[in-house]
Amino acid sequence: MKKLLIVVAAAAVILVGCKKEITFENPDSKIDVIASGVAPADIDAWESEVDADFAAVLEALGNDGDMEALEAFDAKYGTEMTEVGARYAQARAARAGSSGKSGSSKYPAMTGMPFNKDGAVYISGGTDDLVGTVIDWVSPKTLPGSYYHGAVLDLDKYDPNNENVYCLETAISKGAGYETANDWRNKVNAAVLNPKYSMTKSKLDSAQAYMDYYCDMNNKNMEYGFFKNTVNIFNVVTKADTYTWYCTKVVWWVYNKYGWDIDSNSSQIDWTTSGLYTLVKDYYAVRYFYSSSKRKKAINEYLASAKSNIVLAEEILLSPYFTKVYENIREN
Repeated sequence: MKKLLIVVAAAAVILVGCKKEITFENPDSKIDVIASGVAPADIDAWESEVDADFAAVLEALGNDGDMEALEAFDAKYGTEMTEVGARYAQARAARAGSSGKSGSSKYPAMTGMPFNKDGAVYISGGTDDLVGTVIDWVSPKTLPGSYYHGAVLDLDKYDPNNENVYCLETAISKGAGYETANDWRNKVNAAVLNPKYSMTKSKLDSAQAYMDYYCDMNNKNMEYGFFKNTVNIFNVVTKADTYTWYCTKVVWWVYNKYGWDIDSNSSQIDWTTSGLYTLVKDYYAVRYFYSSSKRKKAINEYLASAKSNIVLAEEILLSPYFTKVYENIREN
C-alpha cells in the first residue's frame, strides 16, 4: 500500500495563530493529520491511499475477516466503522443456515393477517426476520416496526386451503422469487398495505405476469442485492436493472409495470439510521477531512443518488398509493 506522501518529522502547522508539531505513535496512523484539519501537501496521494484502504474494507465486508478490515481502518483513521461491521456480522449470523427466506421467528403465527386483496403490499422487519444481510444493513429504521422487507400478493395464486403455496412476489437469496402466506404469518413485525385507488385487474395481472418470469424459482440467471459486485456501495443497482434484485425493488417493478411509481422518497425517513450512511459518512470524512464543503457535497450527492435508485420498505409504507389495513409490531 502506498504511504501518504507528507513530511511530518519537521512539519509546522499553523492553527489559530499558533504552531503545532504533528507526531505519530504509530507511523501508519493518520489520526493526527486528520485532527489538524490542514490539507495534506499531496492531496492526490492522500485521497488515493484512503480510496485503497476503503476498497479493502468493501472487498472484505460480508466475508470472513471483515471485522479485522474495519478495525484496521478505524485504527488508522479514527473512524467508527467497526460498529457498522458488527451489525452486518450479526445479521449474517442470524441468517446462517436459512433457506434464503425469512418466514420463521420465535413468535406465533399472525392468524389475523389478511390475504384478500390482489396487489396488496406486505412489509416486515425485526431482528429475527432476515431475508439477507445487506437489506437490513442498508435500510434506515425510522418508523416503528423497523421495516425493510417487502412482497406483493398475487391473489390468483393464493390458496386459503394451502397457505404453503407460492403467492407473494419478492426476493430471496437467488434474486427475485416467491414467498408463501405462511411465511408471512410468521414474520416478527408486519404490515399490509392495500392500493388506495381502484385498479384494473387485467393491467395488474399483466404486471404480475411480467415479474413471474424473474420470480420463477427455477430461474436463477440473476443475483440478489442492493449493489452490483456484492457490497460495492459505489455501484448502487438502478431500478431499471433486471439482473440484480431485492425484495422492495420487485414490489416497485410490479407497480411500475402497472403505471404507478410507488417510491415516495419521503423526507420523513432518516437515512442517518442506515449502516450505509455511516460507512459513507466516515469514508468522506476521512477523504475530505480538510474541507467541510467538499465532505458535505460528496455525502449529499451520494445520498441523493441512493435515494433515487433504492426503494425502501419505509418509502412504500409512506407512499400515497397505499392505505395500511393491518399491522402487528412484536419487536422494536
